[in-house]
Amino acid sequence: MSYRRYGVLLAVLVAAGVTSPAATYQEGSNAEHLAALERRIKGREERPAEEVFENIALLKGRPASRLPGMMRALTGLLGVDCGFCHVPTRWESDEKAAKTTARRHFAMQAGMNRDYFGGTNAVTCWTCHKGQPKPESLPPQK
Repeated sequence: MSYRRYGVLLAVLVAAGVTSPAATYQEGSNAEHLAALERRIKGREERPAEEVFENIALLKGRPASRLPGMMRALTGLLGVDCGFCHVPTRWESDEKAAKTTARRHFAMQAGMNRDYFGGTNAVTCWTCHKGQPKPESLPPQK
């Protein structure tokens, strides 16, 4: 299953400046983590992500340069900081359930978009999360 279209969508959302109401509190630590990530990639931007990083699932076969944009977009789309899904300094670790959940949700989105929307990006993280780590299951009551 290809996640290319989701990486592209996330990059577009970053370029368009889509952020969440929670983005203001996370800018500091996320900016530092993402800057370190970009330094780590330097000179290897076009290498496959799995050759530059450990435990890559979504971006296998894609350029390592896509990872910072994808992570930047996810933090805004969910209104979280990097530590929500990752153990800082052990980024490859799967010990946080949120990381596994995110991977499962990408597969869910891919299946829905493929099966019900002709492969378009009709369903995204924003569809349900709207800048919050936990999506509302029902519309707000009036």
